[in-house]
Amino acid sequence: MPRDERSDGDGVESLSDFTIWLEEVFQDVDAPLFRGQREDWPLLPKIARMRLRPQMSLLGTEQRLLTDFKLQSLSFLDLAPESDWDWLSLAQHHGMATRLLDWTSNPLAALWFAVQKPPAVRPPKRSLSPAVVWAFVPGPSDYAKVSPETSPFSGKRTRVFRPKHIARRIVAQSGWFTVHKYIEDKKKFIPLDRQLRYKEALTKIVIPGECFSDIRYDLDRCGIHAASMLTDLDGLCHHIEWSHSLLDDELE
Repeated sequence: MPRDERSDGDGVESLSDFTIWLEEVFQDVDAPLFRGQREDWPLLPKIARMRLRPQMSLLGTEQRLLTDFKLQSLSFLDLAPESDWDWLSLAQHHGMATRLLDWTSNPLAALWFAVQKPPAVRPPKRSLSPAVVWAFVPGPSDYAKVSPETSPFSGKRTRVFRPKHIARRIVAQSGWFTVHKYIEDKKKFIPLDRQLRYKEALTKIVIPGECFSDIRYDLDRCGIHAASMLTDLDGLCHHIEWSHSLLDDELE
């Protein structure tokens, strides 16, 4: 991936800045993936950030979560998933902690997830925390072999895969995932941005907190908002309510 100072940590202050950045950095790059974050957190899956119950291991908790989801979710599903890849994809998109991390092939979707809420306020000076959008360009060998015969819990390293279109949100968000490898000898997951193999494949752009509201409105004009991204009644209600009110960083 082309990398320079502007494309790895500097900021964009508008939607037009963002699209210029995309054109400059990715004009000759095939199939980049993007991830928007309200703050500059490590690229770790949710399961790695859970506070576990006493005496419970991370891997044991992970398996219990998935088992319970399989047993209790069937009445909500029109079609049962066929493999653990599908089960994890579905659980991830409904907010359960898994070893998957969300990515999208739509950079505007990633930008919306970065700025959809007001920026966090950092003490002690109450400065506004910036958001980030990560770009990731996997190599040919970085994709997982997804089949009923393979498991997302095995494999020698973190890889990328495209889930089946088993949920409307996956389709609307042009969803992809990284499936993260648990490192047995360290007893933890390693953030993607700290894995040497992927150092040159990752690029980060920063969005100042003061710019969230303007970018949010510009994305709305492009059809990128809660109703189009979340594709359910919750998302629709969120968008309708926002259309008739002001968030904290939009107050005049």
